[in-house]
Amino acid sequence: MFQASSNMPSESTPLFQPDQQESDREKSWRVAASCVGFMADSYDLFAIDLVIVILQMQYGESVFGHQEVSLTVSMMLVGLVLGQVTFGVVADSIGRKSASVMTAALTVLGALASAFCVHLPGVPIGLPHQLALCRGILGVGVGGEYPVSATMTSESANSQNRGRLLALVISMQGFGMLLASLLAMGALHLGISLESLWRLLLGFGAVPSAIAFVMRRSMHETEAYLHSAQTGESKLSVMQRCSGLLVGTAGSWFLMNLFQYSLGSFKSTIISDALPSQQDNPRAQVLTIAEYSAIQSGFAIAGFALGHLLIDNLSRFSMQIYGFAGITLVFATVTGMYIQGTPPSASTLLVVLGAMYIFLNAGPNITTYVLPAEIYPTQVRATCHGMSAAVGKIGAVIGTAAFPWLEEWHGLGTVFGACTVVSAVAVLVTYACTPRGAEELKDIDKDIL
Repeated sequence: MFQASSNMPSESTPLFQPDQQESDREKSWRVAASCVGFMADSYDLFAIDLVIVILQMQYGESVFGHQEVSLTVSMMLVGLVLGQVTFGVVADSIGRKSASVMTAALTVLGALASAFCVHLPGVPIGLPHQLALCRGILGVGVGGEYPVSATMTSESANSQNRGRLLALVISMQGFGMLLASLLAMGALHLGISLESLWRLLLGFGAVPSAIAFVMRRSMHETEAYLHSAQTGESKLSVMQRCSGLLVGTAGSWFLMNLFQYSLGSFKSTIISDALPSQQDNPRAQVLTIAEYSAIQSGFAIAGFALGHLLIDNLSRFSMQIYGFAGITLVFATVTGMYIQGTPPSASTLLVVLGAMYIFLNAGPNITTYVLPAEIYPTQVRATCHGMSAAVGKIGAVIGTAAFPWLEEWHGLGTVFGACTVVSAVAVLVTYACTPRGAEELKDIDKDIL
């Protein structure tokens, strides 16, 4: 069980001391800029699953087979890891504002570059490799958004509204997912070709990121960061005292992302496999998948809404452990269906993934983002948040790399079985390593809740 110990931040080193002189308008502007940026990043992360379906229809398995799909998705996650670690350190070294402007700029560049990739037969660097490179650059910007947005929001809040505001930022993930589906549906109804559609889906991510870039250029640095720069204690010393906390914040995030991104990035592929083939009308098939994905996004948003209601009424520990327990039950149920020889239909998979998103977004998907922004000292808040998120995304890299292989060689039943085991282990890690509630958190910082 998590225990307060000497390697935690002491009460003499407060995590966050809000400056009353900082205007509410400035704080709200930073939170809004974080929300816009995070929605853009979520859009970029989850639009790829629709793009992959279209690319496989357009170019076939010979160009976009399982290995190429895995490479395209995994390279962005590798970029995410690099961005989370790098920009966490950058935000603690040169400031939240500068780091946030740089992440938005990289995201714009990566999204636009992805949209202009071309398929040239016989060229060594084919379309999948071009996309992988551009998505890797995009991933660095998206990854930096995690520690930067969380830190800016935490330092623009007070003990009464910090949890709600951080939950609001992470909930933009659901709206980013929905935006990708709605854009695809609207474009198809307007008669846009599939070739133009996948480019539109990839390039559109630059729009909200550009808005975030403009908003952040006009921001001021957070008062908490300016005050932390005046302290005499070295960042290394503070990091050493926080090392025990990283086991809990990073470990839970790692296990969650093992299944969250493998299923999230391939949800359209999963549903596509369960739908009747419409080879004679690929546009209709893409439209159907986009509609299913939009419904999934609705489940995700509902989960975030529930989490937003719970965040001030349940401890972070309770939200996380109940969420992982519910996900374990969902995965175990669908695994049992495969074992019995009655694989679920597309409608059943829709409900299964929807239930997973509700439990996930009402619990661990919020708490893994919120806790690192709350419990680490200002001097290393972004660094520790970035490290926790990076370990989580290493789990996502493993999951997305293994998912196509498991599905191809052992079927979806094995995939859901593996997800059952992972989510059950996450329950145990949460029980052992996550602070129970306000009393334990007060050992770290009296103003945390």
